[in-house]
Amino acid sequence: MLARIAMAALASVSMVSGALAWDGARAYHLRPGGASDISLALNLLHVENTLLGLGDTTLDVGVLTPTYRKTFDIMGDVGFVLIGLPVGGMTFDSLAPTVDTGIAQGDLVLGAGVGLVGMPALAPMDYAMHKPGFQAMVEGKLFLPTGDYDANRMVNLGQNRWTFQASLPISYALGDNMIDPELTTFELRPVVVIFGDNEDPFVGVPANVVSQAPIFGLEGHITRNFGNSIWAAVDAYYETGGETSWDGVPQGDGGETLALGATLGLVLSSNVATRMTYRHTVYSSDPDLSGHGLEITAAYLF
Repeated sequence: MLARIAMAALASVSMVSGALAWDGARAYHLRPGGASDISLALNLLHVENTLLGLGDTTLDVGVLTPTYRKTFDIMGDVGFVLIGLPVGGMTFDSLAPTVDTGIAQGDLVLGAGVGLVGMPALAPMDYAMHKPGFQAMVEGKLFLPTGDYDANRMVNLGQNRWTFQASLPISYALGDNMIDPELTTFELRPVVVIFGDNEDPFVGVPANVVSQAPIFGLEGHITRNFGNSIWAAVDAYYETGGETSWDGVPQGDGGETLALGATLGLVLSSNVATRMTYRHTVYSSDPDLSGHGLEITAAYLF
């Protein structure tokens, strides 16, 4: 029974790993070269599953991630580096006693990206008048196993393994310039998430090493400005894969999910902007698995 509960927890955490990989609408929107920003992102996630013998299982996650990002010129194209450190907590409920991590530190994230097409490094005035079109970049993030982890708990904010995420954000924008009050964008971001091994897994797992197959995903957004201070988007998120193996033995718990959502963006000043996104799982290969999430981000550009 304990091993089955552990499988339920791992399946839920796998969904969290996928969900938190999404960067959202206009995350890779062209920015002025040399600009920096500090952001705070609040992610709230609720996952439910019903399994024979376990009843209803729920996982609730609340994470606040401060991130610093710096853009710069790389041979005429815009590039960036970032660093972030999530802090928050998780609560897992099943037939076993409730697991509550309390307030804990998550895994440190380091990231970088560079424009490939249509992403020149521009001064602020040149940026404002730049006529957008097709753009593409490549980016990657490395999550280091620095977060809080306890092998006696079924769920942890720290994952006790490294994780690498790579993506190729592409978009096409319609508008006279970057500050066009009717600017419209069509965005796609294919992503792959690769996991290292956990060599100290939850004690309820009958294995010394737990590994996980890559998760492949695709997020898409259609966004539009409604004046100079408001923009909105419709969003879609698809992911597949993530099967776990215990000492090299596949567990058959890989999954496939589709979530839909919407985003509202507010430009409060030339330096401050916020974004609110809601997403809800509308399909899962596990018919008993469901979830929804809310993300609220505030950023200061300087």
